[in-house]
Amino acid sequence: MIIKEYVENLYQATGLLSSFERRKGLVIEMQNLENQTIHCFTCPGTCCTSQANSMQITPIEALEILASLNIDTLSKEEISDLKKRMQDNIQSYRLNVEIYTGKKHSQDLRKTYTCPFFMNGSKGCGLSRGSKPYGCLGFNPKVSEDNGKSCSSNIPLLSERDDLFLEKENLANQKIRDELKIYWGKLTIPQALLDILNKLYA
Repeated sequence: MIIKEYVENLYQATGLLSSFERRKGLVIEMQNLENQTIHCFTCPGTCCTSQANSMQITPIEALEILASLNIDTLSKEEISDLKKRMQDNIQSYRLNVEIYTGKKHSQDLRKTYTCPFFMNGSKGCGLSRGSKPYGCLGFNPKVSEDNGKSCSSNIPLLSERDDLFLEKENLANQKIRDELKIYWGKLTIPQALLDILNKLYA
């Protein structure tokens, strides 16, 4: 399957705007903060590593990440390497192991992990802003050069984004689940990508 073509067909079938258009408001806010020297450029990666990161993504976010990686141009060996990278990350942080807390919904406990696309230190994220998870784009510092101490989610902006796009994103996610036989709503980044890779490149 050609992922970029699949994603484009998905946009047409559901009326969903492009990956970048749905992230544009979040990207503009990041740029506005950067113009005030409020950015992640000198941060060691507090919110991208197991120190604080527990990001989960939807099927459409996972597909858009894969499309941004130009996976359609990769060889079988390169795809196998990407799958192994995701699997190693999952095993390193035991993301596939449920934690029993004695409570009814213990399986919903979110674990922290270092994102497989995090590049050590100030090099930052290996994903483009047009494909990064919404939650990552909306999580920014409040003051200059505080190395992750003041970072938090911009809930009003994320909610505004949801109001604009969530209905059609839900349609797209359901279509993906039906067509690819996916049974989850959200997973960690490596789990989501690996599951879709296994479905498309068994």
